[in-house]
Amino acid sequence: MVRFILFVALAAVLVSVAYVFSQNPDWTASFEILGYRLSVHLGFLFFGLLIAFWLFGWLYFALRRTMAMPAEMAKNARISRQNRGYKALTHGLVALAAGDPDEADKQARRANELLDTTPATMLLTAQAAQLNGDEEAAARYFDDMTRNDDTAFLGLRGLIMQALARGDRKEVQHLLERARKIQPNAPWILETDYELSLQTGQLEGAQQAVKRLASRRLLSSSDARNRLALTETDLAFQAAEKGAWRQAADHARRAVNDEPSLIPARSLAARAHLELGNLRKAKAQAVEAWRLRPTAGAATSFLRASKPQDIAGKRTAIAELVQANPNALFSQFLRAEAAIESGDLAIARDAVADLPETSASVGVNALKLRLEALEAGGEDRSPTPLDGHSLPLEPQVCANCGTEHTRWRAVCTECGSSGTIGLPTRGA
Repeated sequence: MVRFILFVALAAVLVSVAYVFSQNPDWTASFEILGYRLSVHLGFLFFGLLIAFWLFGWLYFALRRTMAMPAEMAKNARISRQNRGYKALTHGLVALAAGDPDEADKQARRANELLDTTPATMLLTAQAAQLNGDEEAAARYFDDMTRNDDTAFLGLRGLIMQALARGDRKEVQHLLERARKIQPNAPWILETDYELSLQTGQLEGAQQAVKRLASRRLLSSSDARNRLALTETDLAFQAAEKGAWRQAADHARRAVNDEPSLIPARSLAARAHLELGNLRKAKAQAVEAWRLRPTAGAATSFLRASKPQDIAGKRTAIAELVQANPNALFSQFLRAEAAIESGDLAIARDAVADLPETSASVGVNALKLRLEALEAGGEDRSPTPLDGHSLPLEPQVCANCGTEHTRWRAVCTECGSSGTIGLPTRGA
């Protein structure tokens, strides 16, 4: 629009000048050149000068274009080279994702030839070396990246991932300290902080990492609560091992608040309240634990908190407990055992007959022997204490590597995975 207005204004000026000159034919200019006298009307002179200036402008433009042509050709060649380099870089990243080490290495070398050293090309080269199994070469590339301010963070991350794969926790911690100085709140740093803190037993540090992740919306509220529950439960078990039952109860309470379905936290909460003399709370927690998954520990806590005075009282307490999960295998087991100990042959036979042959076979066979002794001699030859039972104590097994643990832990001491330890799978 502005150009159009300027064009109209210039045209109007030229027309006006032409009109003025046409109304004054006696306006002339005289020149003497080489002895010749030349008279020219001012209108022709004016328009001649305009044409001369126009021709000079075109000549200047052509000269500038000619002089700029080498630089323009070099620029186009550089752009073409960059485009081919970016194409090689893209193909290399695709090859990495596809797990093709030869193609990734080929494209990495091509990208390095075509492009100046960039974070992307350096990272591609290092990861291509990793994919080819050359960890030493990858480490050299990552180390080179740490010497450049633009690529230091990427290089540190690569070295940290290598150290984690080697299990070198000391080196990981050292590299993390360097990475934190560059980007202290990077999501992968906080995640690594969490995992490393768990594996080294620094549970309070793991909790801080979870809270930072959650505060930056890098972790859902449910995942954050689950992780906090894992750390609180492990802290509760550590306190219980030291006999600090008040601390164990507090940690277990926070774990249950964060994750009500965490069986180890429920069971330990029942034990902690029992040790503290809070019998009502101990029974309530034992019942909730039994509702989730019947265990020998929950049964022990409940019976000890119930304090039965005779076999009838014990049988009543067992009936109260198993009501929370009446069809579970351990509930059937306890009912059968209570019937045997009370001498109730009819109910004992039915209860033992209902127990599956393939589940908890050792305990089932023992009950059958006790029932046979009761039928033969009229008494149970191996009764349990009034506040006890003969349920098998199940191991805590890592679902990732199958390692058995003497107690529940947030992290497997064998494979380092978190949140994978629990009771073995069994039939209902």
